[in-house]
Amino acid sequence: MDLSLGKENIGKLFVKYSIPSVIAMIVFSVYIVVDGIFVGNVVGSKGLSAVNIAMPFFGVAMAIGIMVAIGGGTITSIELGKENKKEARKTFSLAFYTLTVITLFLSVFTIIFAPTIAKILGASDDLVPLVVQYLRALCLFLTTFVGSSYLSSGLRVMGKPNHAMIADIISSLLNILLDYIFIVKFGLGLVGAGIASGIAFTIGFLFALSHYLKKDSILKFCKVEFDFKKIVRIFYNGSSEGITQFAVAFSTFIFNIVLMIRIGEMGVSAFSIILYIASLVIAIFSGICNGISPIISFNYGANNKDRINKILKIAISTIIIIGISSTILMIFGGETLIKMFSKGDAELIRITAEATKLYSVAFVFNGLNILTSAYFTALEDAKTSAIISVLRGVILILIFIIILPIILGDIGIWLTIPASELVTVFIAVNYMKKADLKIQKMKIA
Repeated sequence: MDLSLGKENIGKLFVKYSIPSVIAMIVFSVYIVVDGIFVGNVVGSKGLSAVNIAMPFFGVAMAIGIMVAIGGGTITSIELGKENKKEARKTFSLAFYTLTVITLFLSVFTIIFAPTIAKILGASDDLVPLVVQYLRALCLFLTTFVGSSYLSSGLRVMGKPNHAMIADIISSLLNILLDYIFIVKFGLGLVGAGIASGIAFTIGFLFALSHYLKKDSILKFCKVEFDFKKIVRIFYNGSSEGITQFAVAFSTFIFNIVLMIRIGEMGVSAFSIILYIASLVIAIFSGICNGISPIISFNYGANNKDRINKILKIAISTIIIIGISSTILMIFGGETLIKMFSKGDAELIRITAEATKLYSVAFVFNGLNILTSAYFTALEDAKTSAIISVLRGVILILIFIIILPIILGDIGIWLTIPASELVTVFIAVNYMKKADLKIQKMKIA
């Protein structure tokens, strides 16, 4: 473990851990965007709709992966902060084995029941075949796809953020190359997109795995007994981030249903483009939070309360600046990006451009909410983190997507996310004030 987490200048640590994480997340998002560009320009708007309809299912799979990665990583970091290396290795190994079993089951289940899943997700009769193709292709590699994220998280826990960044970059850049080969050259459409992603992240998975097999690795795989209580603790500690990802999947599902009813496939295609573009901004927020989480958890385990407050203040300031800048950029320059996905479809460009200006207001607020959720998780306060995640990702979205379209028409659909994020910020601030008082009196058993 990098002991500088408890000693080095906080500003330097923020840069050291956040920058590699942000770069890795941005590269990952660039792959997502390029993937969307290939699908939009080769397969067309129906391809964009099919991918977006399939996303809630993969969102659930990733939610499980994130839950295990964050939950296991938090406990592992705390144990390392307490200099309990043996227990840290046991937790890390148990979490990995649990994740592997779950993703293998999901893969088999999805491949068998893909047509039914596609219909449940809201696919029209025309889109069902495309959704099924994408689901089955990507599920062949679901274990390594989700596992690569877990292993990268473990590298950051060990104080190797640059290695995690390299693993993520390898996957993302290789994915872009394979997208071109399988989608454009081989003409495999969504099957090619799924296979390209699967192969790329399997390579990234193997690269990350190699670091755990080295003799000097702090975290190693070891034999563990089935420990139901610890598995529950892992899931509990990662529940807020898992719920956040689940909420994204849930909101995408609800949006797809509402858009299909009110606007049709064109509305779903527009929403797909918006999510592709938004992923670039969310990547920065997530990268910062992923980077500082080990710092917070380590110092929590070491009872360094002042360092926790300092890293939090730096992160808040950075995220506010990025959020406001991103909103301004999308309002005035978003159409340029939209045209890259649309294959010259004037109607799709018009709908997406109007929607993006409304949706992008959320960037001012959601970075703070992502940070708040990650912060409480790092302190092992999964309950508070989960409350925030459920509010912004499920409850408030359900409320606003019902009310706003009635009052404002279709405009209300695109304002649902900004409204949900804004209300959540006020609630999150209240929780943060309480947490600050708790940190000042912090005592770790």
